[in-house]
Amino acid sequence: MSSAPVAVGLPAPTSDGVSHGRRDLPSLTGLRWVAAFLVFAFHGSGWSLRTSHWWHFGQFGFIGVSFFFVLSGVVLTWSARPGQSSQGFYWRRFARIYPAHAATAALAIVLYLYVMPPHKDLWAGLLALALLHAWVPAPGVYSAANGVSWSLSCEAFFYALFPGLFTLISRWDRRRRTAFVAVVLGTTSTVAVLVSLVVAGGRYDTAGYMSPPVRVGEFVLGVTVGMALREGWVPRVRPSTAWAATAAAVGTSLMIGAARGWPVPRGVADVLSVGPLTLVLVAYAGRDLTGRRSLLARPWAVYLGQLSFAFYLVHQLVLDLLLKDVIPFTDAAVSSALWRLAVGLGVSVLAAMAVHHGVELPAQRLLTRRRRPTSSTAVPYPDEPRTAELARAAS
Repeated sequence: MSSAPVAVGLPAPTSDGVSHGRRDLPSLTGLRWVAAFLVFAFHGSGWSLRTSHWWHFGQFGFIGVSFFFVLSGVVLTWSARPGQSSQGFYWRRFARIYPAHAATAALAIVLYLYVMPPHKDLWAGLLALALLHAWVPAPGVYSAANGVSWSLSCEAFFYALFPGLFTLISRWDRRRRTAFVAVVLGTTSTVAVLVSLVVAGGRYDTAGYMSPPVRVGEFVLGVTVGMALREGWVPRVRPSTAWAATAAAVGTSLMIGAARGWPVPRGVADVLSVGPLTLVLVAYAGRDLTGRRSLLARPWAVYLGQLSFAFYLVHQLVLDLLLKDVIPFTDAAVSSALWRLAVGLGVSVLAAMAVHHGVELPAQRLLTRRRRPTSSTAVPYPDEPRTAELARAAS
């Protein structure tokens, strides 16, 4: 899961291939918070709403990760900089993502070893620190240390592929890009559905859901959409239409779950929702590009979007600590669950602010200041805006 704000990015190239000026896509930053909140709802409902029919809706929060993967591809492509080397790209991604991951993973290891009941091996936590744990199809490994960091293991794989993928797709016409996305996304979607339906929701279903090669299709889709935006495509999709399509995908998934017996297969739900969620992303990008600002482009929404990565990293730790030890769920009332989740949400936001301002931004400034950018005259590789630019964009 990538977290960098999208408030500043390179504009689409003009006909001579040169970018002029800058455009804002602040709504995409706001959408990050929506995706992170969906994941919060997934974990929160898993603890507190299992005795209610609302649990089935809360469990759809996992599709927020699919949205992050698509959005990551869009953001990295849209914010590409001319002359940036692949080495510079990798370093800046490390500076942006790894410090907060390392801090929360280390905290998780301490909490699960000494504060909360241990359920993960220390060696697996060390593998998680290296962002390799999603490659191991064993529950004690792919969920090691900070359980949500499996998606960062996927993102690390995506980052490794991105410079070559960006170069390849930028050389193709729209028809070849469409064919490429259809093959990659079709292949990964087929694997996801087969694993969900054939293996029937066991440990391998989850392992397949968290596998970097299985999830790469969503990232490739995002890169292709981002390339189209760079080249001047201005989407004309209404957000209401995109959200309605997403609701239809959720409803279809619920019917499949009811027919097979709960829960809804994750792979099926992801495959059904990735198109509508991409449509949501496209709809809000179109509003920003045409100057029709949305609710998600307002400063408070952009700020929450900037917190979304830290929020994603801390929320499961907060919920585990609160709902297991501090205010455990003791009755089946929905109202009781909701106030506990509200407390968990508030504490998670405060913890996210501490990580964002105390770890993310200072580490990014320190690491990028000490490394002089490497320029290249080859095909431009992507990078994201500097912290000062992000601060100006959020103001």
